[in-house]
Amino acid sequence: MLKSLKLSITLFGLGLRLAAAAPSTPESSLTAALVRAPPALWAQPILSRVYNGVDINATTDLGVDYIKLASQEGAQLVAFPELWFPGYPRGNDDAWIKKWASQYVENSITVGDANWEKLRLAAQEYSIHVALGFSERVDDAIYMAQSLIDPTGKVLIHRHKLRPSGGERNIWSDGTMDAFQVVNTTYGRIGLLECWEHFHPSMTFPLQAQAEAIHIASWPYTPDYNEPAALAFESAEINMAAASVYAVNSGAYTLVATVGRAAAFGPDGREISSIPASIPAESAPLLLVSLNTTGFSSLPSYNVDGEQSWSTLEQIREGWPQSVPKVIGTFTERKFNNISSFP
Repeated sequence: MLKSLKLSITLFGLGLRLAAAAPSTPESSLTAALVRAPPALWAQPILSRVYNGVDINATTDLGVDYIKLASQEGAQLVAFPELWFPGYPRGNDDAWIKKWASQYVENSITVGDANWEKLRLAAQEYSIHVALGFSERVDDAIYMAQSLIDPTGKVLIHRHKLRPSGGERNIWSDGTMDAFQVVNTTYGRIGLLECWEHFHPSMTFPLQAQAEAIHIASWPYTPDYNEPAALAFESAEINMAAASVYAVNSGAYTLVATVGRAAAFGPDGREISSIPASIPAESAPLLLVSLNTTGFSSLPSYNVDGEQSWSTLEQIREGWPQSVPKVIGTFTERKFNNISSFP
């Protein structure tokens, strides 16, 4: 039988927020389940450069199993890592693209297809919020997607990573700014970002301005601290620091779903729970964190006097250094990668 680790904590003051929008039936507690087990065909150990391909059908079935397990463990929310469906392609260099890209595209989810419906209906069947991380196929492109589905099967958030990071941008296409959404739930306001979006103000600022109470942060995989084989971009030192800083800047409890070392941070940036990557996923596929959410659903949806507000954005604009030209470069131009051109 699959097991999980669990920690109960009490949440405290998230600060003054000056607007109101709240569900009518608030809940006083939330147990979140963070998936740390790998998808199907994932090579071990966690930093293995071996790539075995992906199987979206097997991974979807595995995902449904974890949704069921999370519900059985008393969770009201389960969050998956970045691109967990069908699996993050470690080693996605030019050689990977030549050999594997077409197979990966074929294993990407299309919203409304059979695997999407399995996951959406699992949220409904097991009466649980589900935060997905998946490769989504739309016409002649794939996107790094996230969705938040409520216990009735309704999609509350559906978004694409604004700018895939590093070599990812040669495979997945860019998202759009209108996808930075925070939604009301009976447990408080929830938003989500993935991986290195947590480093970039163009991605963090719009979300933090909407006053999250709970933030879901998805990374593809994370080893333990002091792992000599880890490259900087995949190290726990770098990525957990980003989650910690995000928690401080947002005032939100930040839940990190990632294969390996899952963790949760309080709004003061301190880690409140984690499972080391060294603990086998077979014995603990989920990290369970129970939160006291009393009052969260009545928190305002923005703060006009906050650090993430229109006035601070204007202050940044007005303070732009005169020595730096106000030129729109090519970096922010939306990039498309036509999958029909993949080898």
